[in-house]
Amino acid sequence: MLATVSQRLLQFKRIAAFTDLGGDSGKILRYAASLARWYDSELLLVHAFPPEFYAPILPGPLAGWPGDNLAPRREAEKKMKSLVDELNLHDLAPKAMIRQESVDDILRELEDYHPGLLVMASHGREGMRKLVAGSVAEEVFRKVQWPVLVLGPNCQHLEEAPQRYFERILYATDLSGVSVTALQYAATIAHDHEAQLTSLYVEADPTQGFTFDQVMARQRLQDWLQDHIDGLSETLVGVDCFVDFGKPQMKIVEAATQWHADLVVLGARGLGAASGPASHFVGGTAYEVIRTSKCPVLIVPQPR
Repeated sequence: MLATVSQRLLQFKRIAAFTDLGGDSGKILRYAASLARWYDSELLLVHAFPPEFYAPILPGPLAGWPGDNLAPRREAEKKMKSLVDELNLHDLAPKAMIRQESVDDILRELEDYHPGLLVMASHGREGMRKLVAGSVAEEVFRKVQWPVLVLGPNCQHLEEAPQRYFERILYATDLSGVSVTALQYAATIAHDHEAQLTSLYVEADPTQGFTFDQVMARQRLQDWLQDHIDGLSETLVGVDCFVDFGKPQMKIVEAATQWHADLVVLGARGLGAASGPASHFVGGTAYEVIRTSKCPVLIVPQPR
């Protein structure tokens, strides 16, 4: 019997879901809604388009001022309502935030809303496409102070069977301060969902990997977990600890696939955070995991 809402260690009172109202919107909103029902959360649907995206349509001296372009807003409101109807979200009474603003502006506005979780999708751009167009997902999780759950382009089985609870959680750590808050989330989510928690430490030096190195690294991982769980050591009972050697983003995705994880949890360093020499979990690593993972990825930012 899973813990009731009041018995859970983790509470997401407000969940915000970013949507571009495009082809993936149904998948994103369905997933966010299932989480909102599970956590008994208030659901906020967020859509933002930049001020320069549309040409001004109203004549007169005020044409082009922020807020003047009503046609895109009305079209977005129409699409949002259609999605709410199609996905039967009325039981959640979701609120909508539709803004003609930049990503930075909408994130600042969301700070007043205080979401416990942000849900969004990533199209997984790579190479020159990412360099030119950028990644909204990476921009978001490197700037916000809340956990961001991202559905990457390779996420599977979300349309047919929306996730209501987690069964197998993979927590990836580089044993740096970036990963500490992510550990708290991974452990509490595993506790509340009675999920199997697996912890993976990836040593970036591929020249290691001998049996002795693996034993030492595994003991180091176990000691680090106990030292940083911060009073919740009972949540680590039954956790499986593994080590691997090589590129972190590749090894994390390989492990998630091998162990059929339905959630990957890892930390990411924000733009303003100081970088430690032992940390390789910068935004790029988290983004690469999102881009290739077959399950959702929960990015937990390092506290500012």
